[in-house]
Amino acid sequence: MYRYLSLFLLLSTGCAIEQSEFVEEFAVQKCTNIDACGKIPETHGTTDDCEQFYKIVADEEMVGDGCKYSSDMAKACLDELSDTEGECPVEDSLAPSCAKVGDCAGGGGSDTGL
Repeated sequence: MYRYLSLFLLLSTGCAIEQSEFVEEFAVQKCTNIDACGKIPETHGTTDDCEQFYKIVADEEMVGDGCKYSSDMAKACLDELSDTEGECPVEDSLAPSCAKVGDCAGGGGSDTGL
């Protein structure tokens, strides 16, 4: 419950989102969306495993070393993910800002197609 409240407060403010906050919130929201489709057990086993997976995705492909991080795109990404909760299948095309969070070589791809 606390996680969702912190995500709501983060999204409802105009404050910049630090990279570490983005990684955590991205993973939580992505897994919340997958769970809303009833796909966590078949794709990741547990919510914790799902969140760990998407933390790695965000850290390595979206905000990792050599990436130019955009707090504005990070906020837009989290807003779009939140807005599409419950839309199945969960696809990257539902949150296009997520591909623009970090200007990385080949970054941003985490489409589950679920």
